[in-house]
Amino acid sequence: MGAGSLIKVMLVDDQRLFREGLEALIRGTNDIRVIGMADNGEDSIAMLENEIPDVVLMDIHMPGKDGIKTTVHIKELYPSISVVMLTSFADDELIIRGINVGADGFLLKDLNPDNLTRSIRDAANGQYVLSGEAARILVTYVRELTLDKEQILRKRLENRGISLTKRELTIANMLLSGDTNKTIAQELYLGEGTVKNYISSIYHKLNTKNRKGTVQYLRHILT
Repeated sequence: MGAGSLIKVMLVDDQRLFREGLEALIRGTNDIRVIGMADNGEDSIAMLENEIPDVVLMDIHMPGKDGIKTTVHIKELYPSISVVMLTSFADDELIIRGINVGADGFLLKDLNPDNLTRSIRDAANGQYVLSGEAARILVTYVRELTLDKEQILRKRLENRGISLTKRELTIANMLLSGDTNKTIAQELYLGEGTVKNYISSIYHKLNTKNRKGTVQYLRHILT
């Protein structure tokens, strides 16, 4: 946007007090104006037919059409609008989902007023905006994209205080792929008895009782 341009903002949040507090904060600026407020995704989309904002501040958790689904809809109809998602806490899965559907940023609701208004200005100028914890989650996600499956599994396990040896990690990944003990033994040039010993060690470290439970646990921490 050009210097001196008025930034038009829409607020979408099902918490009325938060929504009105945000509107009051923005009212105190000279270059940002709230052109509409909605308490759900459906109403916000309908309001866009009347006036197009530069930035939509969108609560990620709303009944009915939540922030993720509403962002998808807005980006399909009005790709030029910057949609910045608001959340009370940093949820890894929701933040990554939001990024994947085209959100232009994530801000925690406890962001201080100066940082919030600066983020609105940055978003209006086409910049991606992130508060601290959301930025950490994104950096972790990007780093993991460069890792192979074995490295990702190792990092996820270490985050839970679990340390597998390199051989155990390799076998754990093969369990995830559905390989039998015989296949694992052949591919790693090990005896089947040795493979069974490694698998028993994995069970012990993961506190699982059998192959099925181990695979379910590993899949859970990788999703």
